[in-house]
Amino acid sequence: MSRTPSQSANASRARQAVDGVVYAVAVAAVVFVIGAAIGLLVGGGLVTAKYVMFVLGILLFGYATFQLRPDPPWDTTETEDGELKVTKNEPSGRVVGGRDETKFQAAVQRIPPLPWYSLPPNQRFSAAFKLFLASLATLAWSFVLETVFGVAA
Repeated sequence: MSRTPSQSANASRARQAVDGVVYAVAVAAVVFVIGAAIGLLVGGGLVTAKYVMFVLGILLFGYATFQLRPDPPWDTTETEDGELKVTKNEPSGRVVGGRDETKFQAAVQRIPPLPWYSLPPNQRFSAAFKLFLASLATLAWSFVLETVFGVAA
């Protein structure tokens, strides 16, 4: 049975979503482990982990939002006589930052189900978007620690 182009596009989008969610949960888990380790060292336990997750989640949110900005529609160059010349850039539709695979992303690609449904780096969501998802997952995990598990200061 052959696939129609819309089925293929939907399957690709689903694999991108799975890749993004697994990446976000992996980053949130790493942040939790770091926070829990700091909590064990300083005696704060899960309370310290919750605060570390909150602070790093907010910082990650800001960084990812900054990285998601599109290319500017113009560029300036200085001419030989010292004047500034404004030129219009052609829209490329890409965001700042590339889609190269980092060592962390390569490690995340080994987490199931990604080995079975993996995508090449140029077909995945951008690293900035996955970091944005990771910031939301980290903040959500911090929220769940406080509300569901009652981890409070």
